[in-house]
Amino acid sequence: MGLNFVAIDFETANPKRASVCQIGLAKVRDGQITKTACEMVTPPRGFTNFHPRNIQVHGLTPRSIYGAPDWPGILGRLVAFTGDLPLIGHNVAFERSVIVQATEAEGLTVPDFQYLCSQKLAQTHLPEAGSFKLNLLAEHLGMPVFAHHDAGADAVACAALVLKIAEHTGLDDLDDLWPAKTARAARTNTHWRRNS
Repeated sequence: MGLNFVAIDFETANPKRASVCQIGLAKVRDGQITKTACEMVTPPRGFTNFHPRNIQVHGLTPRSIYGAPDWPGILGRLVAFTGDLPLIGHNVAFERSVIVQATEAEGLTVPDFQYLCSQKLAQTHLPEAGSFKLNLLAEHLGMPVFAHHDAGADAVACAALVLKIAEHTGLDDLDDLWPAKTARAARTNTHWRRNS
């Protein structure tokens, strides 16, 4: 596979995973970040209320998403942007659940993405790090400071983290970076929705 993937991050309006309000993406080809995207999202109907705790974390409010595209429009663009590349998120179970729950809330078919987790990658290759939060891992590795909890900045930082770990380990293939069991489980998890 080489180092070809799309790093992804979401922010949500409230604790419900379907309440997606921002998406960030960073595409990596041959070990280089080649394209980034960040956009506000109008959450599905019934999930548009902003919880004070979420606002405190990311600073987004109803005003932030005024006129933003809805999830069906964003989902189509996400599929086109990603193509056949795997999606990598930091604690990717969150990103996967946002995609599944927001898509189901709109009555759409959940796309068959492959998911890999950069947090698990760091736990495997950087056990000495102590904390595996994205911003603290970036600090541990001497990466640039970034706007944590901005989906666009987090996606770029996630991509950069994977590339930094690849450099640190001398591994230049996703199948080598992630233990086979982890990668296989991530692939299997993408099929349960379609086959259920």
